[in-house]
Amino acid sequence: MENQVKSIKYSAIINAAKVLFWKYGFRRVTIDEICKEAKTSKMTFYKYFPNKLEVARAVFDKVADEGLVRFREIFTKNSTPSVKMKNILQLKLEGTDNISSEFLNDFYNNPELGLTPHIEAKTNILWKETLELFKSGQKEGWIRADMNVEFMFRFMQKSTPLLTDNEALKLFNSPQELIMELANMFVYGISPAEK
Repeated sequence: MENQVKSIKYSAIINAAKVLFWKYGFRRVTIDEICKEAKTSKMTFYKYFPNKLEVARAVFDKVADEGLVRFREIFTKNSTPSVKMKNILQLKLEGTDNISSEFLNDFYNNPELGLTPHIEAKTNILWKETLELFKSGQKEGWIRADMNVEFMFRFMQKSTPLLTDNEALKLFNSPQELIMELANMFVYGISPAEK
């Protein structure tokens, strides 16, 4: 019973931090605000996390790990290429819901906050596994066999700075729209031509 309560409180803190980070970024959110959103005390917060940076890392890891599990499910499910692509886009849409420019800047463009090394390391692990999934999709025939998957991933990594580019962001109503535009370009550029 004690572990269940611990798990509930831990999850409440993670979920509250995610909501607040997505909306306001990392810098503007305080531990007090996370505790208020999680309906828990600061003492409980400090039982699980020594500081705000550690909860931010845990939020990023949770979101990344859950996304990868769902991504694997899409790739392994027996469905048409079109359905797989739609599901990939839906996953991206859900993962970026309510995401703010402040979040993108803090998590991807502010090395002094201390998040960058963790995000880069976790992202590299995710990219490697995702790359293998795409290669398996090529072997199965639902991703173009003539596509250089490694180049595609390099291209996607190079597009990450667009997420914090003010001129690019001005072209869209929200950061989520920019992310989805990139995702649409990515997804529909890899599916095989209909025969």
